[in-house]
Amino acid sequence: MHPYLPTTLALPAYVPPEQSALALCAAMGAAVAAVLAAACVVLRRRGVSGGDLGAALWFVLSGSMHCTFELYYVVASSCPGGIAARRDVAASLWKEYALSDSRYVAGAAAVRVQEAATVLVIGPLCWLAVAGICARRGCLRDLAQLAASVLHVQSVLLYYGAELAAPASACRPEPRYYYGYFVGANLPWLVVPLVLAARSAARISRQMAVAKRAEKQSLRSPRV
Repeated sequence: MHPYLPTTLALPAYVPPEQSALALCAAMGAAVAAVLAAACVVLRRRGVSGGDLGAALWFVLSGSMHCTFELYYVVASSCPGGIAARRDVAASLWKEYALSDSRYVAGAAAVRVQEAATVLVIGPLCWLAVAGICARRGCLRDLAQLAASVLHVQSVLLYYGAELAAPASACRPEPRYYYGYFVGANLPWLVVPLVLAARSAARISRQMAVAKRAEKQSLRSPRV
């Protein structure tokens, strides 16, 4: 027996998590706090501050999650038994999250492909944005930030849309799973990227306008 929906979902190798939900959430919270604290120290030493520090911390957190936690899922879900059969803390975290989307514990192909794309494409773009911020290379930073943010928004919208369009929900009905895990855990990757994408698009637009004015002035100036 397993706690996921639909109840007919076949998980013959399923092993229940050994840790409580509270312990797992605390472990994830501690890991996130440690990553942000360490990144904050390093970034401040590189002279990053203000709004740039906030953006850099966001991309460090996103890049870290994509290239570690989600990479783990892609690899583990491809092994015999998948996530359902594993007992380590990372697998237990995915099992807990899967209460809001059983496709994760079942290793659904659509989820594995989406996570693999996130690891291979969005993860590196996040780190490229961090590099651009640290190096103060506005063009590199804005292009990477815009690309990563647009892909984040697209991924979340597709993820939400797949659940809404599904004939049967893969999420348990309890509010903490639907509103806490399914909606709440993914919402930051919709809201924050929208803000960052808008800022990058505005900066790129201004830079293009400046370049266009400079080009017009050079064409108007008399040749010697």
